[in-house]
Amino acid sequence: MLGVYGLSFPQLYQTFGNNLLILGFPGLLLLSWGLGLWGAALVGLLNVPMQVLLLNLGAAQWDAGLREVVQLMTGTGLAACLAMGLFRFQYDRRSSAEAAMRESQAQAQDRNLELSLFSRVRDGLTRDLEPTALMRGVVDALHDHPRFDSVAAYQPDGEGLRQVCSGGKQTLPEQFGPAHEVVYRAARSAETVVLYTTEERSHAGVLGERSLIAVPLLVKGSVQGVLVASCGASDLDPRDVRFLEGVAGQLSLAIDRAQVYEALREQEATYRTLLETLPDAVALYDGSKLLYLNPAGLRGLGYQRLDEVVGQPLTLFVHPDSLPRVAERVQRILGGEPDALEEIRLVARDGRELEVEALGFLVQIAGHKQVMISIRDVGERKRQQARIEYLAYHDPLTDLPNRRKLWAVAETVFVADRRKRETPALIYLDLDNFKVVNDTLGHQAGDELLRQIALRIKEVLRQGDLLARMGGDEFAVLLPSADRASATAAARRVNGVFETPFNLGDHAIHVQASLGVALYPEHGQTLDELARAADVAMYQAKHARTGIAIYDPTQDLNSLERLETVQQLRQTIQEGRFLIQYQPILNIQSRFVSKWEALVRWEHPTRGLLHPSEFVPLAEEAGLVGELDLAVLKQAVQDQRRLGGELAINFSAVTLAHPNWVREVVRSLVEETLQPSLLWLEITESALLPERQKWLGGLVALRGLGVRVALDDFGIGYSSLAHLKQVPVDLIKIDKSFIGEIGSNRAAEDILRAMLQLANAFGLKTLAEGVENRAQLEWLARHGCHYAQGYYIGLPMSADQAAREVFTKAF
Repeated sequence: MLGVYGLSFPQLYQTFGNNLLILGFPGLLLLSWGLGLWGAALVGLLNVPMQVLLLNLGAAQWDAGLREVVQLMTGTGLAACLAMGLFRFQYDRRSSAEAAMRESQAQAQDRNLELSLFSRVRDGLTRDLEPTALMRGVVDALHDHPRFDSVAAYQPDGEGLRQVCSGGKQTLPEQFGPAHEVVYRAARSAETVVLYTTEERSHAGVLGERSLIAVPLLVKGSVQGVLVASCGASDLDPRDVRFLEGVAGQLSLAIDRAQVYEALREQEATYRTLLETLPDAVALYDGSKLLYLNPAGLRGLGYQRLDEVVGQPLTLFVHPDSLPRVAERVQRILGGEPDALEEIRLVARDGRELEVEALGFLVQIAGHKQVMISIRDVGERKRQQARIEYLAYHDPLTDLPNRRKLWAVAETVFVADRRKRETPALIYLDLDNFKVVNDTLGHQAGDELLRQIALRIKEVLRQGDLLARMGGDEFAVLLPSADRASATAAARRVNGVFETPFNLGDHAIHVQASLGVALYPEHGQTLDELARAADVAMYQAKHARTGIAIYDPTQDLNSLERLETVQQLRQTIQEGRFLIQYQPILNIQSRFVSKWEALVRWEHPTRGLLHPSEFVPLAEEAGLVGELDLAVLKQAVQDQRRLGGELAINFSAVTLAHPNWVREVVRSLVEETLQPSLLWLEITESALLPERQKWLGGLVALRGLGVRVALDDFGIGYSSLAHLKQVPVDLIKIDKSFIGEIGSNRAAEDILRAMLQLANAFGLKTLAEGVENRAQLEWLARHGCHYAQGYYIGLPMSADQAAREVFTKAF
């Protein structure tokens, strides 16, 4: 403007003359105002020289009037410029003071707000002890910050960050991944990251024209999360970064405290759970009173609540007999001596005495010495040990001493008798046909019979005599002192108890027994010799049917032969050296042999070929029939490959009671890859008695695999319609006694016809045994019988012969 004024001055002076100097005076003042105090002084000093210069340039006439105007401007102009400069100086000072005051007020307000928010944050951090709740409380408090329009807390989640909570005017992203460089860098580098400009929008996700602060939450050197705040690009202040870092620091400390508390709480819960779930009692004692007792201890002593025992002295719980020893042990433990496991007696709330094992440990809690006592109830263990010892020497069924107890007592008797010159005697007793009772009435009835026999025999014995159950249906009586006459009299008293029938439910059963008597030292110098002699005498009585027999050495040869035969039979079964023959079974409709029945034979080394009737009863007496049936099964399944067709094997009721019979059948089928549908199991009618519930499940399981079941000797035993409905049977074998009367007995034919019709009504196949001529076969064919077996069809033969035999008969 000064330049324009200087250039235009000559023309303006021509127009306005000396008045131009006066007209320029307001501009001079304005210029002084704009330049301030020092500028105004300079303008006032330079005003006259400048005006003279411009007048000379404008060819002004220096007359008296011009000189007066210049003089006036010289003094007045300098004073006015200085006044205007001073005025501006005062104005600037006042404006600066007001601006400083406003800024100070604004800063004070910001500090008050920050302090208020910080106080709210700290208050919130003291109320919660869960990390997520702590983060949520901080985020909620930061919503009120005037420059934060969005706040959120994030936690690490795999390769990125997952939002825990958020709020504000604009919601931050729910997740930050590696692509969001700003926030991800804060989590990765564990340092505060601030985005001041808007040049990196791709790194800030969807934030747009906004600034961002990301502060990591460090707990024990590990980033547990990131606190993020956003604001307008022009609103971000460094103080906000410091404030957010302070909040994040407090939040990190609170999270650390929460984690420590959580770890302590979990540790306490673990210890409490261990104490409260321990099967043994644990007590805490300070030397004068009980401080703690876990639930196992409360239950053992009969208390319901902890407050019922806390503060009570040990005299309330320890038996008076054990109290002195317990008090001494406590004092030794408190003195620092180690304790040892020891049995003591306690008293329960109801007065019961408890036998326990206790072990004390010295512990220090809150600086106080205390004794922690581990207590284990050994009463039940002792009772179990006593029970085990009792069972080891007694029979659980009859409650009589067993073989082991008999041997132990006999040993002491024999030692005493050698000194006193007394002669003990031993009686062995075995029931006759006890198996029939089990097969007809069931094992429960058999057990009840044994109990009743034991009670009766005890009643007729002397006080010093010992009755023992040897196993099965065998008993023994040890007479500590007896000659031949008194031993025989005792045997007769025992045998007399069988004269009266035994009541088994609705049945009155007459039972007989065989007794063998052996005398010391006549029949044996040792207990084993005496026991063997009594056993031999018992079998002598059984075979002679005399009821009682005193050992006779001259008859011992037969008994030895029997024992040797049993041993040979057992060895033959174990080695599988039986001879199995196969009898053909004819399919009447197709007139071809489609099945084979496996029949066991024993080729005895001295007696030759023995049929089942000659050794199976012996196997039953020795308890070997179950093993025998399973051995036949194994061999017959192996032979089936050569025979072809279906295979029928006899199983006795004893075999069905064998615990492993189902598993052995399945194993044999699997090992020989035999289709289950090719196997028939023949069971006798005696197996269809009440005890069938013990094996019926296994039979049903085998039928589910495809194995089929035949009922042998139907019509002559215990069969009934109920059995045919309840037992899984596929075929019934009609006894040969009915077949033999075809053509000679009309009544027998009517019964046979009814049996065939009955089987057909039940959907069962039928097999006729003992077919010996063509007429019998034709009659069976006319009346719907399915299979036939007998000498007319074919004799039993070896597996090799059966494999070679080609049945070309025109049946």
